[in-house]
Amino acid sequence: MKKILLLPFCLAKHEMAEVGRMAGENGYAVVVANSTGKALSEVRRHISPGSLEPVRIVGVVCEGRAKKVGLGLLLLKIRQRGKGALGLRTRRIELARVAIVGGTKSLFGRRSCRVGENTADRERLRRALAGEDTFMRL
Repeated sequence: MKKILLLPFCLAKHEMAEVGRMAGENGYAVVVANSTGKALSEVRRHISPGSLEPVRIVGVVCEGRAKKVGLGLLLLKIRQRGKGALGLRTRRIELARVAIVGGTKSLFGRRSCRVGENTADRERLRRALAGEDTFMRL
């Protein structure tokens, strides 16, 4: 199984190093990207096209990006079901999400991003890297 950890650029430097070390211990490839599109292209680069090897993706996201990422996952789910309906083979994909801790509450319940000072929820990250806390299987 291929394992990929997606990290946002807004995490603190020491946090990225620590999370990268934890991911390496569990056999994950770490991808740091500035945008969702770049992150997905990096994921495609790590996964060999044509192979049907299952993939586990753990994403560290803030609440502001969670809706955008959720829409992308919905489109991925529709694509997987469409391929299945056509009789094409599809790869098994497991997804896990870890929240960013920190920031201050702002209008409408979102958190203000503090680029370079954010941290990931360590306990949820440990569980996600261990294979628990999967929130979607495609």
